[in-house]
Amino acid sequence: MLRLSSNLTLFLKLFLPVFWTTVMIGTALVIWFAPEHYFGGVPLQSLRWGILFVLLTGLATFWFVFWPLKRVETDGRAVYVSNYFRTARYDLAEDVAGFYEARWLFFKICTLELRGKGTFGRRMRFVASRKQFDNFRREFSGEVTFE
Repeated sequence: MLRLSSNLTLFLKLFLPVFWTTVMIGTALVIWFAPEHYFGGVPLQSLRWGILFVLLTGLATFWFVFWPLKRVETDGRAVYVSNYFRTARYDLAEDVAGFYEARWLFFKICTLELRGKGTFGRRMRFVASRKQFDNFRREFSGEVTFE
C-alpha cells in the first residue's frame, strides 16, 4: 500500500488542534475568571476580549483548514481515503477524476477529485508526501490526470 499523504496530516488534523485548544481554553479561563490583582492590578478587559478573539479565530482556522484534511493511500487499483475514523474506497480508473496540486509555504496540498459524490464529498484535500506522491505520479500518469 502506497501512502500518498504525509505523516504530518495526523499532527495537523488531530494533535495540533487538540493541544492548542486545550492550552488556549485554559489561558482564557484564567484571564476571564482570575481577579485583577493577580495581574498586578492591570485592567484586563482588552486582554479578555483579545484572548477570546484569538481562541475563536484559531478554532475557525482548525475547522476550515485542518479538519478537512484526509489520509490517502493507494494499492494501484483503488484509492483509500480516511478521516482517521472512517475509510472509503474509490476505484482509481472509474471513480477518480484527477489530482490537483498546489503549494502553500513548504507544504504540497493536493486535491483528489472524484467523478461523482463520495463519502467525504467530491473533493478531498490532503498534505502530500513529496516522495510518495511523485512515485505515484510516475507510475500512474496514464490512468489519472495530474494538474
